[in-house]
Amino acid sequence: MKKSLIYILLTSSTILYSCGSKDDDPAPEPPASESSWKLGAYSYKRGASAQTNTNGLAGMTVTTSGDGGNHGVYSGSALTVIFRSSLGAGKYTLTTSSVMSANPNVRYMALTCTVGTAVSSGAVGYVSTATSGGTADVTIDSNGKYHVNITTPVTLVKTVVSGGGIPGAPTTYNLTVNNAY
Repeated sequence: MKKSLIYILLTSSTILYSCGSKDDDPAPEPPASESSWKLGAYSYKRGASAQTNTNGLAGMTVTTSGDGGNHGVYSGSALTVIFRSSLGAGKYTLTTSSVMSANPNVRYMALTCTVGTAVSSGAVGYVSTATSGGTADVTIDSNGKYHVNITTPVTLVKTVVSGGGIPGAPTTYNLTVNNAY
């Protein structure tokens, strides 16, 4: 229970930090093409991001900006990743946060991709599961920022529906990630 609370707090603080309005990052944003992800047929480009690292757990949220890809009800997306930073760079297996919590010495990663964040009609969250079967490559750049790549599509499962959701949204989607940070 305590570890689950840590995951919830880490995710919440990452999301709150990424939604802050103060821009005190002295480094300019890289071109959007350097960081993107694709959920099903919908492609999204990085608009903003935030990373935290607390008690050996890294949390990262990468979001779109503006119209979020102009995909109708699927416009706007947020990618949230949690993994054990204490295990360093390398290949992580996608799973649930509970499996990750129960295995602190294994390179596991929990991932959520939310779509519909740029519209007011509702959003849907898709998560990695214990049977997602995919992996993510984690690297660390010279500034200490984590970068996540998923080159082979991984299947995510619909779990969270907010604000009415997206009518007819499929129960699963494949996800690939190019240099999320």
